[in-house]
Amino acid sequence: MGKPSLPKKAPVFFFLTFTGIFLSLLLMVANAQGATKPQMLITWQAHGSYVPPSYHGKALPNWASQITASLLLLSGNSAANIQNQTIYWYADDTLIGGGQGMQTISFVPAGGAPNLVALKAELPDYPGGLLVHTIQIPIVQPKAVIEAGHPSEQFGNPAIVLQGTPYFFGISDPASLSFVWSVNGTAPATAINPQVLQLNLGSNIPSGSTFATALTITDPQARISGTDSTNIIYVKQL
Repeated sequence: MGKPSLPKKAPVFFFLTFTGIFLSLLLMVANAQGATKPQMLITWQAHGSYVPPSYHGKALPNWASQITASLLLLSGNSAANIQNQTIYWYADDTLIGGGQGMQTISFVPAGGAPNLVALKAELPDYPGGLLVHTIQIPIVQPKAVIEAGHPSEQFGNPAIVLQGTPYFFGISDPASLSFVWSVNGTAPATAINPQVLQLNLGSNIPSGSTFATALTITDPQARISGTDSTNIIYVKQL
């Protein structure tokens, strides 16, 4: 009596089973590698870029600001020690510094504004292969902002007060800046505080009158300016 033969579908069954196990192993390896792949994080801060105390956003650098950037490498859930690693820094593909454990770099952006600087950190000898990370840092022009104290540009009181606020100038004190106001193309009377425009329109101003108001803030030393304009509409209260 001969040996019993396997069903014809057995080779297909074993092939599919082997293939499934092989693919599962590949997925496990890939997931393990993905879970342990280090993450590079670059943070930065602009120095010499003024923002008012009420501003809670990030101070953006102007063309003359010094930028300090730091590199953090995360492996798993903790920071990896890269003090013995060679780190190179590039701004727009130009080498700006590097060396062993150089996790921090300071530089002044080249070129004008507005612009974007591509800041890149590179670890060429990290175990497992080259690590590279790039971020974009916006370089901005200084700005002047006319603030009315409320969202509407319509005023019911003929005594109007506007505030001029500088942003992203390379100063520490706004008193060092020049504030030049104009209303309907004419310079108003100079106030004690040049940041504040006080207008007394009087009682005979027709309701609906529009006043084109403009402000130029200049840094006399750096010779850079920011401008803003708005239309003030007087609506007489009944």
